[in-house]
Amino acid sequence: MRIRRIVFILPAVFLALALAGGSELLLRLFFLSALLPIVCYVWTVFGIRGISVQAENPPEHCQVGERFQQEITISNSSRIPKLWLKVEQNSDMPRQRDATVLNVFPGGSCCWRTSVHCQHRGRYNLGSVAATATDPFGLFSRERNFGEPRSILVYPATFDLPLFRLSSFSDFGHGSGYQSIGQISPNASSVREFTTGDSLRHIHWHSTAHTDKLMVKVFDPDRSYNGSKTVWVVLDMDRTSHLGEGEESTEEYGVTIAASLIRKHLGSGMRVGMVASSDQSHLFPPEREKDSLWSMLEALALMKATGNVPVGQLISENIERFRGNSVIIVTPSATDELADITPRLVNRTDSVAAILLDTASFGGNTGATSAARNPDLAGVKVYVVRKGDDLARALDSRFSPLRT
Repeated sequence: MRIRRIVFILPAVFLALALAGGSELLLRLFFLSALLPIVCYVWTVFGIRGISVQAENPPEHCQVGERFQQEITISNSSRIPKLWLKVEQNSDMPRQRDATVLNVFPGGSCCWRTSVHCQHRGRYNLGSVAATATDPFGLFSRERNFGEPRSILVYPATFDLPLFRLSSFSDFGHGSGYQSIGQISPNASSVREFTTGDSLRHIHWHSTAHTDKLMVKVFDPDRSYNGSKTVWVVLDMDRTSHLGEGEESTEEYGVTIAASLIRKHLGSGMRVGMVASSDQSHLFPPEREKDSLWSMLEALALMKATGNVPVGQLISENIERFRGNSVIIVTPSATDELADITPRLVNRTDSVAAILLDTASFGGNTGATSAARNPDLAGVKVYVVRKGDDLARALDSRFSPLRT
């Protein structure tokens, strides 16, 4: 900006001095300095002409944490080289606006490969490209946009929760979790070394003799048993409940946990449904098909904590739907209203788990630990998740669900 001011002021200064002193040199400097802006302007006009840009289409969807590459080809059909051509990717995706500077010779082309890192869930536009020609002094610039923006849906991240269980089971076989005897397949898939708590009935004596170590059989879960189970995920998206900003907020933790739970239980053959209330009500009846996973992930990708329905009211409105099923509540709001509805929920369902997001760790005044000890939550397996927790460990059924 300062250079531009100087370039436009100099001609007037040279002209005034030339007229005052009659200097031929100053007059020539006036014409030269007056010509410079004109040359720079013409540079940008011709610098953008004859340019064509073709961008590879982005995928229709991806997931938080994933990356994909997009190739952009810039061609020059004119006889004038395009020097210092800035090419920038147009995108409303947070922290994703890559740019590069290229020189494209007459009749030639250049390829630019950009890496897109999906860091935030939601729907974004990607695919159009802006090319900008600038003169060497930075006085003028001319920009053209190429291509049409294309929509890309970023699903929330999901984490493996191998040790999360809806109820307390006896330890059989593999140490990756607790399973009831009804969930154990009669077929052993492998063996592993004995650990404390393993049943002596599952010792594999042949492997023990061969390795000189006590080995036990590992059983696969019986998916036919899981297929008869129905799980409901209740996600609290009441605007008054959530704290924090961006990725380090109770909203993002809640969505990530809900998505991980849905993927886990659908993957084990169970029927999974979800209820939530943000700017609109979301009700997904229990299904076990894979398509239902993507439908719920799409809803979670776009869901915001803008609801007006407290989690206690949300449960009360759907309590008859939950009858005889298992229910997992994900909420940062361990309120009296939630405690009041819990006994009715326990009496109508097979099992209830509450995952409480500790608002104190997200900048709130009260924590979830003391609220989780409310006697009205008897019969509910309570987990407390704090900011920065490893979710797989925080939701590990081998440890005491309620941590101090």
